Parts: sequence; structure tokens; C-alpha cells
Amino acid sequence: MFERFTDEGRAVIPLASEHARRLGRRYIGGEHLLLAAVTIGQPASAVLHAHGVTPELVEEEIVRRVGLGAGAGLFGGLDAEALALVRQWRRRRRARRAMTTVAASAPRPPEATGRYCAPGPRPSGHIPFTPASKKILELAVREAAARQDSHIGVEHIVLALTTIKQGLVPPILSEAGASAAALRTAILDRYRRAS
Repeated sequence: MFERFTDEGRAVIPLASEHARRLGRRYIGGEHLLLAAVTIGQPASAVLHAHGVTPELVEEEIVRRVGLGAGAGLFGGLDAEALALVRQWRRRRRARRAMTTVAASAPRPPEATGRYCAPGPRPSGHIPFTPASKKILELAVREAAARQDSHIGVEHIVLALTTIKQGLVPPILSEAGASAAALRTAILDRYRRAS
């Protein structure tokens, strides 16, 4: 499954992890995937921006709704299975770096920066995915399969984010004034034109 992710699609996962750490979380939720997708600088990110979903708004809503560093131990007991994606991505990134020069290496994801940073040291070690974020990644694979795409990119992750009904993502999209249906249509139109 993971081999089919584009470099940018793959980069969303560690970027989401870094955003979660910066905000003091010990879990990667759908909201962190959304924050990573909107900051990665892809056409799907541009669609989110055009609909009012900006990194600043997403981060502000995360902090407003759950606080900074709140719930740090909430998902600490989840299994490490989902982290295999991040570990596999890191192994491949190291292998690519060893085989290429810095100038020819794959594009690096943007640094997980933002207005907010939890006080104290950032959580280290394993940060598990929530069941909802695991489901989002599964739905991204399904979105790609439904469109008969040979890859899984940022657009598929964003399409998956528009299908979920629970968690922080729906109210964040609502706060931005972006309906899930309008986002889906805009993303699909953008990628149809590009192909």
C-alpha cells in the first residue's frame, strides 16, 4: 500500500506527526493530517486555501477546541502498527539520501511551523495514530482506487478528510465556511483538468 504514495502524499504523515508534537499532542489525529495537507503546498492545498481552510485557521481551531498540549496521554496506549508507515517512510528517505546528492533528493516537506507551540519539551518517541486518522489513510487508499489512480497523493488524503463525519475536521471545515461537498467537487475538478 505505502509504495503507491507519492513523495508529497508520503510527506503528509511525518509532517502531521511534527505538527502534533509542536502542539504538545501524543497522538496524530485527523486534524493534524488536515493541518499537514493544507501546509504541504500542493494543488489540493491550494483548493483548501481557496475555500478558506488555511494553516492559520486550522491551527487556531485545534488550539481553541482542545487547547495547547491538552490530552497528551489520551491515546498513549494505542498499538504501534500505524507508526509503521512513518518508519517505512523514514527508512526510504534515508536510503534515497544515501543514493543521491542533496540537490537531487526528493522534495522535503515544509517544516511544521505555526503560531502555537506547546510549552516545554516536545513529545518524543512513538506518537500513534488515532483510530480516526487510521481510517482517513485507509479512505485515501480507497479514494485512489475508486478513481483508478496509480498513486495516492495529497488530493486523495484531502478527499478522505472530506468524507469523515466525526472528530475535529468537520467543525474546522465548517468554521472556515467550507462544505465537504464543495471541497470534494473543487478537488476533483482541479485534478480532472490537470490530467
